[in-house]
Amino acid sequence: MYCLLNMNMPNMPDSSLNVNSNSVPTLSGLIQHFLTDLENASRSVHTLRAYTADLSQLSAFCKNDRAALDPNTLRAFFASLAHLSQSSRARKQASVASFLTWAYRQDLIDDNPMLRIERVRLEPLLPRSLPTEQVKTILAVIPSHQKRDRLLFWLLAETGLRISEALHLHVEDVDLTIDSERLLIHGKGGRQRLILLDDPHVLRQLKAYLTFTSYRHGPLFRAQKNGCRATLSYQAVQKRWATYCTKAGIKCSLHQLRHSHATALINGGVSITTIRKRLGTSGDVLTATPGSSRGRYAAAATFRQEHTKIVLRPA
Repeated sequence: MYCLLNMNMPNMPDSSLNVNSNSVPTLSGLIQHFLTDLENASRSVHTLRAYTADLSQLSAFCKNDRAALDPNTLRAFFASLAHLSQSSRARKQASVASFLTWAYRQDLIDDNPMLRIERVRLEPLLPRSLPTEQVKTILAVIPSHQKRDRLLFWLLAETGLRISEALHLHVEDVDLTIDSERLLIHGKGGRQRLILLDDPHVLRQLKAYLTFTSYRHGPLFRAQKNGCRATLSYQAVQKRWATYCTKAGIKCSLHQLRHSHATALINGGVSITTIRKRLGTSGDVLTATPGSSRGRYAAAATFRQEHTKIVLRPA
């Protein structure tokens, strides 16, 4: 991981990495320490990659000069990103803000210039769930002989798993104890949770799939091309899902299945705390924007009169 953090950072002398030495660390040196702290805090590879890219841009704009970290320079830096989408600019501002908050907390800068910057405000998003019949229509076009695909996509729709969580499932994570069937999910930040398999249709598919494949250990979902038995890739899953959506004539992202499951739970009167535990989230599905714990839930609650309770069953 350390190589990943360093790969996009400007070349720097070793002394710039030692904030405790008598020398004054460069901006890139401070950023490297921040990224290392994130790594030690078990932040995901995707998060680290995003911070690395965003803060490398900041360092290049400031010519690696930590003294350039003032409100005017930050305003000029963010102005140079005006061609990006609102969400991209908001993410980059959040990356810089996190870094500067860390640096101020570590007494590495005298004040936090981000406190004087007006932040990009994102419009609240409506719930991105899909009506029940449309989800069922897409799942229905998956051929019966494609047992892996049928199980994977039904599992996503019925449990609200992140696609990364489903692809990291191993046979050893499946517990088929009668009346207590469950999955051990390895979520973000190394956190684990148990999900009960309470849908009989999905449970039957899972048992049939394990019997068909004879898998006893290792990845549950594997690539099949050219005899390869490696873990199925995210790109391959996206491609296959897009094919089924096209065949069904419906536009739907994989992440929308997660939102649809959350909406189903909301419609069923499940508490927000229980939903978060089941989905392994502090609010990525239930909130409109980071830091807002009620936005998406409040909007989704209005769906109760517009949609029937989402309970997926084979057509």
